[in-house]
Amino acid sequence: MIEMPEAYTISHQMQDTLSGKTIRRFERGPLVHKFLWINRPEDEMQRMLAGQTVQGASSYGRSMYLRIGEANLLWMGEMGGRWLYHPAGQAGPEKYHVRFEFADGSAMTYLMQMWGFINLLEQADFGERPHKEVGVPPLSEAFTFERFDEMLEAYPDKTKKGIKGFLVTSQHVNGIGNSYLQDILFQARLHPARKIPSLAPEERARLHNAIQSVMLAAIALHGREEERDLFNQPGGYERIMDSKAVGHHCPVCHTDIEKLSYLGGACYVCPQCQPR
Repeated sequence: MIEMPEAYTISHQMQDTLSGKTIRRFERGPLVHKFLWINRPEDEMQRMLAGQTVQGASSYGRSMYLRIGEANLLWMGEMGGRWLYHPAGQAGPEKYHVRFEFADGSAMTYLMQMWGFINLLEQADFGERPHKEVGVPPLSEAFTFERFDEMLEAYPDKTKKGIKGFLVTSQHVNGIGNSYLQDILFQARLHPARKIPSLAPEERARLHNAIQSVMLAAIALHGREEERDLFNQPGGYERIMDSKAVGHHCPVCHTDIEKLSYLGGACYVCPQCQPR
C-alpha cells in the first residue's frame, strides 16, 4: 500500500513532471477491479478532464492530489499499486486500471493492488480542505506530542483494540499503514496489541518520537524498497521488521523475530523488546 512516504515522493514527482501538461484523455483500462472506487462514470470523467491543465500536485498523509484546471481536484487515496509516468514515444503497459493521456504524447497509468479510490471533486465539493475530516499527518506542525496524547485518550476503541488499531486508522494519524507500523512499534518497544490505557507517559513519548523518526527516514529514502515511484524506481527504505526478519535475530537483543496475526494483518515483533 502507498503510505505517507510513498505518497510524498510520488506527489512531488507529479508536481515536477505533470504541472503544465494538458489532459487529452482519461480512460478506464482493460483491467477491472471491484475495489477501485471512482466517483464518476468514465464519460463524465473524460468530459470534465479533457482540455484541462494540471496546475500542481500535493499529498496529505496517504492521499495524493492533482489540481486540475481552475476548479477541479483529483483525490487519489488509500491506494495500493503503482502510478507510472510514460514519456512521449514510450509505450505504456498493456494492462492497467486507469490511464491519463496528455497533449504532448506522454501518459500516466495506474495499476491497482488491493484497493483504492479516485475522486474528481469540484471546488464546491471540497472547498480548501478535502481532507478536513481525516487524521493528522505525523510530520505536520499539528502533530505535537500534546495533540497525539489527546488523540490517544479520545480513541473510542482504546480499551478494545491495541495500539495498531489506532495507528493504522487514518481518522487519527493519517499516513501510517501496516508496513511502517512494524518498524515504528519496534523502535518504540511496544507490542501491537498493547491497549492504550496501559501506555505509560514515557511509552507514549517514545511512540510519538518513533513515528516521526521512521517517517523522516523513509521520506529521505523515497519510500520503502518494495514500492515503486512514478518512474518505476524502488524506494531505498529497508524495513527492519517484515516477513524476511522472521526467525532471524533481533538487532538489539538477538532474540528470534516472530510473526503473529493481529487485527486482520501480519505483525512482526521481538518478544523480548516488545513484550505484550
